[in-house]
Amino acid sequence: MLLSRSIQEDWEPQIREQWKQNQASIREGLIHQFGAENFEQKIQNFTDLGPAPWSVVALHNVYLTQVRAAFVGTNYYPALLGACGLGERILNQLVLTLRGDYPDHPATEQVVGKQSFDNWRVCIKTLQEWGVFSGEVARDFTRLMKRRHAAVHYRSQLDSGDAREAALEAVALLGGLIEAVFTPIGERPYYFSGPIGRSYVRLDSESDPFVRRFILPACVLVTPIYRFVPAAGGLDIYDDPDFGVGEPPLTDEQFADPERSTPQVEHPF
Repeated sequence: MLLSRSIQEDWEPQIREQWKQNQASIREGLIHQFGAENFEQKIQNFTDLGPAPWSVVALHNVYLTQVRAAFVGTNYYPALLGACGLGERILNQLVLTLRGDYPDHPATEQVVGKQSFDNWRVCIKTLQEWGVFSGEVARDFTRLMKRRHAAVHYRSQLDSGDAREAALEAVALLGGLIEAVFTPIGERPYYFSGPIGRSYVRLDSESDPFVRRFILPACVLVTPIYRFVPAAGGLDIYDDPDFGVGEPPLTDEQFADPERSTPQVEHPF
């Protein structure tokens, strides 16, 4: 996003210079990471990808980083196949992980056999009927499926040897799907906004199979007075282990009451 921002002539001189230095630093870092050959194209690829999706901590983040790196490095066909393959892997993981939580659901019969996991449409339909996928997510997974088939099976469209546009579309589509399904923030039925706007899991959603299997393992159990504190490599959580001991559990509304959270500080001591 910084690279794509145009530096305006009417900005203050020191502001323009700061932006130029920031952009130069990013460009140098990209050249160091991806190599000097065709570096202008690599920088353009990096810019065109846009920001990576915001997702819970999970293995798909590792593989998505590798897919994006392949695209930036001008390895377009591997990036295309990687995006499509990771999409299928996510579908299979969701179905396999959640299948046991819907033993009596009519849609579960569609994914009992092993061959069902090779069929994107069956997995997509099942996850939608379980309530894991919205109609929009199901539609976009179907779009990714079509890109996968066009990339894996012979199609003359790729005879030119240039898979850049197809790869860019697939990586962008996959990123949108990951953020739609696994986002740790935003307007989801299982989140609520607590003190200072951070996202928390609703009490009545903790038993939801998707939340229990995918969201909660990436969460930290906290009280309303927890703090982020500096730690090696990033941030850690400070909390009061005695908060609320002997008292009834808080409702979501009580937890979100800003009066329960003392003023924010960088360090608790």
